[in-house]
Order: sequence, then structure tokens, then C-alpha cells
Amino acid sequence: IQFGEMLNGKDGAQVKIYMASLQNVRIAIFKADALRSLIFVILGATLIYLFSISKINKALLIGGLGLLILVDMVGVNQRYLNNDNFIKAKQFDEPFKVSTANKAIFKDKDPDFRVLDISKSTFNDASCSYFHKSIGGYHGAKLQRYQDLIEEYIQPEIGAITGVLRSGLTQEKLESTLAKQQVLNMLNMKYIIYSPEAKPLINNSAFGNVWFADNIVMVANADEEIAALGNNNLANSAIVDKRFTSQLDGKSFTINPTSVVSLISYAPNNLVYTYSSTSEQLVVFSEIYYSKGWNAYIDGEEVPYFRTNYVLRALVVPAGEHNIEFKFEPRIWVIGERISLTGSLILILLILLGLGFEIKKMINKNTEPSVTDA
Repeated sequence: IQFGEMLNGKDGAQVKIYMASLQNVRIAIFKADALRSLIFVILGATLIYLFSISKINKALLIGGLGLLILVDMVGVNQRYLNNDNFIKAKQFDEPFKVSTANKAIFKDKDPDFRVLDISKSTFNDASCSYFHKSIGGYHGAKLQRYQDLIEEYIQPEIGAITGVLRSGLTQEKLESTLAKQQVLNMLNMKYIIYSPEAKPLINNSAFGNVWFADNIVMVANADEEIAALGNNNLANSAIVDKRFTSQLDGKSFTINPTSVVSLISYAPNNLVYTYSSTSEQLVVFSEIYYSKGWNAYIDGEEVPYFRTNYVLRALVVPAGEHNIEFKFEPRIWVIGERISLTGSLILILLILLGLGFEIKKMINKNTEPSVTDA
């Protein structure tokens, strides 16, 4: 029915042209395969005839037929699996070429920062993400909140940066523009790649991987939360949904100039910070908030943390010197590991019991008196 509607619709002429081309292609494929099959049939029949009149022996017949089968299979198989489906091992190990910009960024020993690559399609290219923690990149499964941030703030801020680069760049103008891109700065965008073969631009306005905040802005819902990002100074403000009020009730914060918090160890599933302050502080981490697996610890004791600035993490830390740690410990993974361990132990136990039973059976058989002994 749908095909009939297409054929009789406004695009009917194009559909008819497509169908005629499809028919011609199929006829050509059929003729080519028919001729090819005929050649193999003739060659095979010739071998059988030569064998029947004793012109070739059995070994040559079998070898000839085997060669024909091999040639036939190789020809057909190469339609589906050929050199286009393989790449060199070196190219597989190094799918992207290290550029001048990448080499310059590699020299930075800071364990955690992000890179913005505007030399390519920022959110449809994976080359930057291959070498660095990236603002962009592509993945089929993306957090909706981060996508919201891209559409609402990141893309406009990228547009502002590219606009400055195109309009005649001066260091003063660049610094001024970067300082205004608050969302990119809270995401700790430290470098900008504008040309792969040029040194990257350095963003001195990035907030870093962790900082203190003293201005709490409570909001009622997600819409207010994302809107508030554009109306507050994110360098010292924490935009917090009211659902996390219990963690901040009755608290106020003053940033102490002597307070220090630093990232000392980074791994994809484990982040470690050192902290020192003479007063309780609100700490904001430039890491994506994801409560389904990430747990926070202060001096080894698990503590609650909350979402701030729509996508980041925040934690209230008491006065003193402390170690702060974030660990990725998804409950489903822990349960799966326990089930796997239990299953493995049961399997080992069954194997041991089976071996023990067989050994006991062999011992009993050897100790039984034989008929001749009786």
C-alpha cells in the first residue's frame, strides 16, 4: 500500500526511475553470475570427462575440482570481505595522528583539565577525545543534562570565541572574551585547539579542577538551575536544586584565603584530593555529577555530596586537613562481581566433589577382592 502511494504520489516519476535502475542493476548482476557459473560448470565437466576417458588420474581430478571450488569461493567471498575491510596494525594502534597542538598539550603535567577543539566539528569528531579530556567529542549515549548545557551555553560560548578569532586576534581581546565564557571555564577548559599544526591557545580564566564557593543560589527546578548559570558569577557561586537543601541547611561559607584544595591523583574511576582549611568550606569539583555509582569519602568515611551548577559535584568539607576521594562503585557492578565469585566457587566445589567421587570410586574398585582371589 505504501509503495503504491509513493508510486502515484508527487514523487512518482523519481520512484519509477529508481525502480528501472534497480531492475537494470539486478539483471546485470544475474547475467554476470550466470556467465561465471557457466564457465565453472564447463571446466568442471571437462575435468570429469577427461577422467572418464582416462586422460587424467583420480588425484588430478580431485585437485582440479578442489582448485575450481577454491577459486569460486574466493571470488564470491571477496565481495563481502576484502582489503577494504582491513587496516594496517600500525594504523589500528594509532588511529589519529599526533598534531603539533597535541604535542604541546602533552607537556602539561596537570592531571585533570579539558581541551576544546574548534578546528573540527567539535561534537561530531572523536580525535580530540582520543588524546585528551575533551569538551566535545561524540558518543551515541550522552547525558541529557550535558546536551542541555551544549545547546544552551557551550555552543554560544564557542561561537563567541570563534568570532573573536576571525575578527583579528589580540591577546587582550582574547583574554577578555575567555573570561566571559563562564560555563566553559567551570568545565575547566584550559586549552583551545584552533589549528592542529599550531600551538593551542591557553585559557587563563579556567576555574581549575576544583575550587571554593561562598554564594549559594537555591533554585526550585532544573529550568531555574540552568537559567541561573547565566545570571551568576560561577567562580564563587553554587547553583543548587532545592532537593539538596538538607545538606546546606543553616550553613554559610566564607572563602578563607589560606584554604587549599588540590587534585593529587586522577583515574577515570578514582579521584583523590587534599584539603586544608581553618573553617568549613563548600567545595565545587569540575566533574560531572552522576549519583548512580560515584561515592564521596572524607578520610575514608563515605559522605553525601550534591549536584551544583546543573552538571557538577559539590561537597561540604569540615575545617582541618582532610583527604577527599571520589570512587566509582556502581552497585550493579558490585552485585555482579559477588554473583560471579559465588558462581565460580560453586563450580570449583562441584569439580572437586566430582574428582573426589571418581577417586573414591577408583580406590574402592582397586580394593575389591577379585573372583580368582575368592
